[in-house]
Amino acid sequence: MLDRQERFTISDKTKHEFIDHSHVLRLEELGIVQCGIATCRDDFSVFRKHQQKHMLLYTVKGKGWLESHGQKFHLEPGSLITVPAGVENGFGISEEDWQIAWIFLSPEHDWEHFCDSDIKYTLTPVAEVIYASILALLRSIALPIDLGGGVAIKVVEQIELMINTPMETEESRNTSRMRHVFYQVQRQLHKDWTVAQLASMLPCSEPHFHRLCQQIYGHSPKVHLTRMRMEYAARLLGSTVWSIQHIGEIVGYPNAANFSTRFKRWGGMTPREFRVRLENANRL
Repeated sequence: MLDRQERFTISDKTKHEFIDHSHVLRLEELGIVQCGIATCRDDFSVFRKHQQKHMLLYTVKGKGWLESHGQKFHLEPGSLITVPAGVENGFGISEEDWQIAWIFLSPEHDWEHFCDSDIKYTLTPVAEVIYASILALLRSIALPIDLGGGVAIKVVEQIELMINTPMETEESRNTSRMRHVFYQVQRQLHKDWTVAQLASMLPCSEPHFHRLCQQIYGHSPKVHLTRMRMEYAARLLGSTVWSIQHIGEIVGYPNAANFSTRFKRWGGMTPREFRVRLENANRL
């Protein structure tokens, strides 16, 4: 515990690591003072009375909160909150396994995000990419110096691009949340997903999730899930030599006959016929 200027509570189960401009010169050149990642568990909270740097705080997984001068923000997966230097704030975990990434920026540089003293909260598609980039930067230190230095330069370029690219979007909060739900589903297409499970990830009731899916994608959750599976299967059929049985299992159809039937209903031909057609086309 520090003095009244800054207070923090971090449980033993929380894991966090950071890197700053003393490790990577390119960070200092760009005005990036520090960046880091954390998976917060149990108790985790930070309070800063006089924050000296601009802060970008990305939520990758779980949920958190940030308060400033009586205003409270609920931080959800796929979100970014920007807090200008000098703005008192406190933030912490509100749901188990809050996975975050943060970047501190020098106020001496010109940052479009911080043209005023207001905190800004938005949903963003780059939260996971920022997390992965910072993780790569952290791991580059362990590489031989020439290789590690080259990797660090490339990674910092990616971070700089994402920091400076405007993230304003006209899509609704429901659309952003729905996109995030199906992004999670994409990573586990082999799982036997139910509409109830999908709705719980938004979260909302099953009927409401069904209505939102119809509004956003023009079809039901089950139809959208099947389309995702078939499109991924089609990519695998064209880019790998894996067996059709194996590809079916990867996209959630352990029964080969069922997979073939579903694929033909979607694409007008069986998986085998689809693969042959692609092979013939590539020979031309």
